[in-house]
Amino acid sequence: MLRTEVHARPLTRSLVILICIWFLTQFVGIFSPPLMDDVDGIHTEAAKEMVMRHDYITLYVDGIRYLDKPPLPYWLGAAGIHLFGPHDWAVRLSLAISVLVLTLYLYSMGRRWFSERTGFYSACAFATAVGPYIFTRFFIPDVIVALWMTIAADLILRMVQGVETEGNAAPIQAVLFGLVCTAAVLTKGLIGIVFPLGLLLLYLLITGRSKYLLKMHPVLASGTFLASALPWHIMAAIRNTASGESRGWVWFYFVNEQINRYLNKRIPRDYDQVPLLTFWLLLIVWLMPWGVFLAGVARQWWRTREPLRLGEPRFLFVLWTVLIVGFFTFSTRQEYYTLPAVPALALLVGAYLASEDKPAAARDSAWMRASSGVLFLIGLAVAFFCGYFAIVAHAPHPGAELYQELTKHPEDYTLSFGHLFDLTTTAFGFFRFPLAGMAVSMLVMTGLSFWFRVKGKSYASNLTLAIGMCAVIACVHQGLRIFYPILGSEPLAEAIRQQWKPGDTVVFDGQISNGSSINFYLGEPVYMLNGRVNNLWYGSLYADAPHRFETTDSFLRLWQGSGRIFFVTYDAKRTADWQRYHGGTLVASSSGKYVLLNHVP
Repeated sequence: MLRTEVHARPLTRSLVILICIWFLTQFVGIFSPPLMDDVDGIHTEAAKEMVMRHDYITLYVDGIRYLDKPPLPYWLGAAGIHLFGPHDWAVRLSLAISVLVLTLYLYSMGRRWFSERTGFYSACAFATAVGPYIFTRFFIPDVIVALWMTIAADLILRMVQGVETEGNAAPIQAVLFGLVCTAAVLTKGLIGIVFPLGLLLLYLLITGRSKYLLKMHPVLASGTFLASALPWHIMAAIRNTASGESRGWVWFYFVNEQINRYLNKRIPRDYDQVPLLTFWLLLIVWLMPWGVFLAGVARQWWRTREPLRLGEPRFLFVLWTVLIVGFFTFSTRQEYYTLPAVPALALLVGAYLASEDKPAAARDSAWMRASSGVLFLIGLAVAFFCGYFAIVAHAPHPGAELYQELTKHPEDYTLSFGHLFDLTTTAFGFFRFPLAGMAVSMLVMTGLSFWFRVKGKSYASNLTLAIGMCAVIACVHQGLRIFYPILGSEPLAEAIRQQWKPGDTVVFDGQISNGSSINFYLGEPVYMLNGRVNNLWYGSLYADAPHRFETTDSFLRLWQGSGRIFFVTYDAKRTADWQRYHGGTLVASSSGKYVLLNHVP
């Protein structure tokens, strides 16, 4: 009985710590800031309209078919709206819960295949790394894909173990693998089957276990996948056949969105590519601060390599990373496409850090101390940078707005963090408190972690990193809240709501991505002036698509008519010129975005 209690102590302690870390890094952040424009607002609106229309097959945005994406992330977002109402945080909750499940699964997986410490360090590394935080600030499904890939990798190891110990994998494992593939396909499209199945086949082939495949119930797994994946695809094809000028859902979803995107021939081309070297290096950045230990991971794995060691779980994790990075190396790529590989690296780092507690780890301990030293130097550099600008940057004048101090670089906005390039020296005055907090957090976190490592207290060193990253992420989140007016339009939606009357119309100057958060918060249809491009272009080709797009001539007739029109523009000169030539009263403005009203009672 005593032994069981002792064994349970680290489990309970680790789970409590991991849940607290998740609460501080994920849950607290779902309530602010409001939705960003572009994909965040568009995807959240799709989840809301799924509930409003009671249509869980075809996605809609602003009443127009949105056929780009599979449905599972939107089902999860819609579930949040069903439970808690049409709030932005209700949709974001699905991403936060996905991170929690993935964090706890990594703990369980590392604990099962290596040790309790491995599981704990792996889960800490993922939960407090830069990438999982950044790419859950807006509603994209990549962290959910990371969850399915983690479960698939675990099932692969379990099935291999079952074949080697029992002669066959358990049928339930084959069923679960098929269901995970379905979940991944319904989350991200065809790569949802390419990644799990590709990982399984490559692992068996390279480790000389290709004959194991027949003992893993491939027919059962395939049947499960087809039975669970086909219904939505069939219904989507039936409900969205060719109509009007469209060629139907099958062509757009499979050929254009999946194959042509990979070949960089997608229509429309509303995306950019990250340079290849940057794409590779960013994977290390997404794992920071734990990414600093990857050099030691590579050294340890190379030093202990043997032909038989290819069958170790660590080799599967390496293959998992190489598969995802290699796949997008030859394709279009955004900086967050490597996020599904972060759990694999977290497991490798967790196993490496846990090895420090072993008696034969003297050589690795020296490398870990060196890595912690490098991290301390990075922390010093970041602390100096943040501290310097927190001190020398002048506090903004009363009434000053951040956007006035930025230098716009629209060519960078196709990147998810492209607006960071707009920051100037004077703009840092708006971020004095988060900058000061970042300086202190980085200095204390990396300094204490290095000191504990030198003293041989590895657990304290790693726990300090995890807890310190909670403070770092809190500072980053506060900075995001300050930066929000540049990224989103919720203040404009609230200003319009206060003056709204039945029969009013909202028109965006350009495409819906310019102000998609208004669409969500206002809860009314929006129209677009010369905005029939990109996100809603294909859906607008359907014969039953509602009228949402105005030409210059048709909009002028509306503007000069008897109805009230709220015109949302995104440039001061454009706004002034419109007022000069066509009239209108400025009724709201926020960070370089303006709302004109044609009739003021």
